[in-house]
Amino acid sequence: MEEMRTFSKDLTILQTDCDLQERMTLGALLRCAQQIATDHCDAIGLTTEYLLSHGVIFLLAKVGVEFSRPILCGERFAVTTRPCAPKHAFYNRYTTLRGPGGEIAARVDARWVLVDPVTRRLLRRPPEGLNFPFAEWVDEEQDLTVTRADVLQEAGEAAAVYSRVDINGHLNNTYYGDILCDTLPADLWKRPEYLHRAILCYRTELPLGERMSLSRGEILHAGKGGWYVEGMRDGHRCFEGNLFFSK
Repeated sequence: MEEMRTFSKDLTILQTDCDLQERMTLGALLRCAQQIATDHCDAIGLTTEYLLSHGVIFLLAKVGVEFSRPILCGERFAVTTRPCAPKHAFYNRYTTLRGPGGEIAARVDARWVLVDPVTRRLLRRPPEGLNFPFAEWVDEEQDLTVTRADVLQEAGEAAAVYSRVDINGHLNNTYYGDILCDTLPADLWKRPEYLHRAILCYRTELPLGERMSLSRGEILHAGKGGWYVEGMRDGHRCFEGNLFFSK
């Protein structure tokens, strides 16, 4: 049973995963974490078709990312994912990237929720007959509290275009990582500081063809400077998040 509760695979960082300094992007790491989660669910029989047959889907509510160091093009890692039993309607899934020496280069703390695909109503417990062979609760949570900026400035728009929409008909959660980074001043990505920590909270879905307006602002959290970004559509917040950098 234990082998069903974790899932691992090897990963080589491709150039298409990296930015102008050949560092793995936030969006690429989120896509890696989502894919291994999907692979794990498929391996234990929790396929999309199986979930839909029980009238449920998983949607991501929050995610936190911690880079211990820059992850560079060509590096190889062992990627391991471990889901936990639900707590307060959240299904936490922890994903790590470990180098050849066993050191952790990145951690992802993803908080998933079960949702009715028709009504989009949150389900606090799975329907009868749907069981998850997940581990008991493991306390590896990151602090996913978003710090909002006091002053915001407009930072353009983002759209749920064809190439970024998933099977649920909305902007895929991993591309919010790209949008979060794209919203910041471009010169930040030329500096030696690397992206150390990111938090994303998903508030309202952005359906195919819809657009949201973006705003950004500088923040101070726990004595460290960072950035706050939000996306708004029709007066509703689609997402918000923070980015922090380290030397």
